[in-house]
Amino acid sequence: MASNDLHVSQTSEALKARTLDVIISGSIGAVESVRFLRALRRLGAEVHPWLTHGGALFTTETALSWAAAHPTRTRFEGDASHIASYDACIIAPASANIIGKIAQGLTDSPATALVASYLGQKKPVILVPNMHDSLMQSPMVAFNLQKISAFCTVLTAREEEGKQKFPDPKQLADQVAHLLNQAQSRKFLITMGTTRGPIDDIRYISNYSSGALGSHIVEEFYRYGHRVHVVAGPCPVRPACFSTCTDVVTNEAMMDAVRSIAGAGIDGAIFAASVLDFVPNQKQAGKVRSTDELKVDFVRTPKIIAEVNQNLAFKVGFKLEVAANTHEREAIVKDYLQKYRLSHLVYNQLQDVSQTDHTAVVFTGSAQAPLPIKGKSNIAQYLVQEAGRTFHEPSQ
Repeated sequence: MASNDLHVSQTSEALKARTLDVIISGSIGAVESVRFLRALRRLGAEVHPWLTHGGALFTTETALSWAAAHPTRTRFEGDASHIASYDACIIAPASANIIGKIAQGLTDSPATALVASYLGQKKPVILVPNMHDSLMQSPMVAFNLQKISAFCTVLTAREEEGKQKFPDPKQLADQVAHLLNQAQSRKFLITMGTTRGPIDDIRYISNYSSGALGSHIVEEFYRYGHRVHVVAGPCPVRPACFSTCTDVVTNEAMMDAVRSIAGAGIDGAIFAASVLDFVPNQKQAGKVRSTDELKVDFVRTPKIIAEVNQNLAFKVGFKLEVAANTHEREAIVKDYLQKYRLSHLVYNQLQDVSQTDHTAVVFTGSAQAPLPIKGKSNIAQYLVQEAGRTFHEPSQ
C-alpha cells in the first residue's frame, strides 16, 4: 500500500499501542514540536496534539495536525475531549505560565483541564520546562516546579546560551518511551565499541568497530524501559540514551568495568564489543622512532565474556568470522553457546557487515532454527523482544 504524506517510518515498537496527548505551550521550543510528534510516532505511538494560546505564537494548528496525523485541539468542545482518556500526557515545551497554572490547579484552558484530569486519574504527566534561565531561576517558577514534581515527571531541558532549550526531539521521544515502559524494567549490561592495545605512548593496535550496532541495541533496550549499563570502548558512533555509560580504552579497563557492573547484580548481558584477542605484551615508553626497529610481541587476552559466569537467563554473545563454511560455523556456534553459557549468539560474516548494512544469523541455546536478520535496527529489535520473552514480559 502506498504511503501518503502523513505516514512515518516506524523505527521501533517501544510505544506500540500507546496513545498520548501532547500539549504544546508558549515557548520558542514549540518550533521543535513537529519533529517531536513525528519522533513519537516513529516509536509506534498514536499522538493527539493540544495547542495553547501561547503555543500558537510559535507554531500552527496545521503543522501539528500534519505531524500527528490527528486534528489539533485548541478549545473546549462538546465531546469533552479535555477529560483524559489515553495513556499519558506530555507537555513539551512547558512554559513558566502553564507550569504556574498546573501548580495552582487552574483549569481555565482545555490544556490545563486535560492535565488536571490526567492527574485526577493518576495517569502519567511528563513535562519539559523550556524558558530563559532568568525565568527558570525565578523563585516562584522554582517553587511551582518543585510543587508539581510531586505528581508530575519533570525532565531536564538542554541548557545552552543561558536558556532551558528543547531537547533533541528524537532523544526526548526515547526518554518518554523509557519512562512509560519502566514497569517492565530489567538491568542489562551491554558492551560495545572496541579496545586498544598500546604499543608505545602514541601508537596502538585495535579492531574495527563503528559502534553502530551496539548503539542500536543500547537505545532499543533503553526505550523499552530497561536500566541499561553500557561499557563502551572507542568507536565513532555512540548511543544517544542509556542509564549509565562507562568509557574504557583497554581490555583491562573493560574487564574491570564489566566485573563491577555484573558484581552489583544484573538480569542479562549483551557482549557486542569487538574486543582484542591479542595485545602487545608490553608498552614501550615514549615513541619508537621511525629510524628504530619496531618489534612487537603479542599475548592472548582473557575472554571478558567468560567473566560473567553467573547463570543468566539472557546472555548474548557476538562472533565475527571470515568466509567460514557451514561445518565450521556449526562447530563455532556450538562451542560458543556451551562454553560461555549463552542464551543467544549473533553470528556474523565479515563480508555481510558494514557501518550501513548488517546481516547476521542468530542462534539460540534451544533447538530453535537459526534466524537470519538483516539490518542493525532489526537485530536490536529482535534482541529486546527476545529479552521480553525470556522474562515473560507482556508485549507492547
